[in-house]
Amino acid sequence: MSSIQVHTAIIGAGHAGVECACALRSMGITAPIALISDESHPPYERPPLSKALLHGGTDITRIMLRSPAVFEKLDLLRIEGDAVTQLDPATQTLRTASGQAIEFEHAVLATGAVARGLPGLSGPGVFSIRNVGDSLALQAALVPGSRLLVVGGGYLGLEAASTAAKLGVEVVVLEVADSIMPGKVSATTADRFTQMHRGAGIELVHDIAVKSWRYGDGQWHAKMTDGRVFSAPTVLIAIGAAANIAVAEQAGLHCKGGIVVDENCRSSAPNIYAIGDCAIAVRPELQRAMRIESVQNAMSQARIAASAIAGKAAAPTRAPTFWSEQQGRRLQMAGIVDPDKPCEDTVVETARGWVVERHQDGRLVAVEAVDSPAEFVRAVQRLNAPQAVAA
Repeated sequence: MSSIQVHTAIIGAGHAGVECACALRSMGITAPIALISDESHPPYERPPLSKALLHGGTDITRIMLRSPAVFEKLDLLRIEGDAVTQLDPATQTLRTASGQAIEFEHAVLATGAVARGLPGLSGPGVFSIRNVGDSLALQAALVPGSRLLVVGGGYLGLEAASTAAKLGVEVVVLEVADSIMPGKVSATTADRFTQMHRGAGIELVHDIAVKSWRYGDGQWHAKMTDGRVFSAPTVLIAIGAAANIAVAEQAGLHCKGGIVVDENCRSSAPNIYAIGDCAIAVRPELQRAMRIESVQNAMSQARIAASAIAGKAAAPTRAPTFWSEQQGRRLQMAGIVDPDKPCEDTVVETARGWVVERHQDGRLVAVEAVDSPAEFVRAVQRLNAPQAVAA
């Protein structure tokens, strides 16, 4: 099979990959661009997987990242359902599972992340959510009157728990930390969402670990360290994700819990970049390398990489933003809290919700807003503006 030659090969067709292709075109790159995905679906949004798609309120056709007309205008070489298995920085060539060879001037890894699993917990009735197939498979198991164990009280676990409860499923959330959304939100927001979830009939069990798992009689049985046992035919593992770095490691790129990149999202190989959930970069706020799972961060890094490839100046780095939807309430967050420093929180009640401003070393470092979009926008503007240290 003969090889195809492209200007840029983008490996991964999620938010980061698609945004990078769009940015390259907007910056004047007219040469061939390949967008390669291991999924057979056209590129789609990921946030609805644990919410509207899981609930059945939408379908795959309504969560496409771009319309067919936009993709046609972008004039991309789209390869779907064919994973990249080999990447050679020296020859600037990649190969897919089908044997297709592609030569590139630049390559962008936008391979995302893979769900973390648990030892002893796999088999019938065990799910995770990372793609459309995962979401639809779990949806089929969420029969009204059935029971679901959610392992992990983070954003995704609580979103799925909220959705399942609305479908008439009895839900128990198991979280080893002493509160939900540990390390992600303030105590105020965690406490208020705890009450909301419990008010919706969800049982939250936290500050305790699962000692062992056993499958029998068509159910999974989680034995806790205090002797209690929680059982259900369906289990969702929502304990976070690991960077999908298999191709990067095969290529010999520097990886450390993610593909290590510089301020231009360039990896240890000169013409290869990494963006989104698979990349780890130094955040100027903390002067610490970290991996950020956020649609906004993925799109920001996509534009940074595209700027470097196109020889353009990149926009300044801004505070990362996140959002979650639980129990019909919209939670928006921005900024990064240093876990090694004390944090002073200021809570402001709003017409429909509340805002929490979080300060460290006399500076505003993060903000949370629930059902308060206007207040959130104003707070983010302050967060991104130069700040004087409070006396």
